[in-house]
Amino acid sequence: MVAVAHVTEQGGHYEGAIDLTQTPPRVRALFEEFEEIVNGQMFSFLDEIEDKIAVLSLKAVLDNNGSEVLVKELQVYPGTGDVSFKLAEVPATSAKLA
Repeated sequence: MVAVAHVTEQGGHYEGAIDLTQTPPRVRALFEEFEEIVNGQMFSFLDEIEDKIAVLSLKAVLDNNGSEVLVKELQVYPGTGDVSFKLAEVPATSAKLA
């Protein structure tokens, strides 16, 4: 497990809060780098960090039935504890990232 997120659907994507206390240091470092790039408006570096995060092939484990669904367009902001992503298929209101 990488993190626990409690999210709600917001027009085709999911937003909410994320708990990164169990996140491995190398993964958390990627999220911190992403946040730094976005906050610093260094958009020329954005594609590279998004690709590094995508390679992780993270999945959401759905609370309602325990199924796993690939996460895409994942945005994690460790400084604020915010998360945003899309699911490859099944919608969820609460998810754990694995």
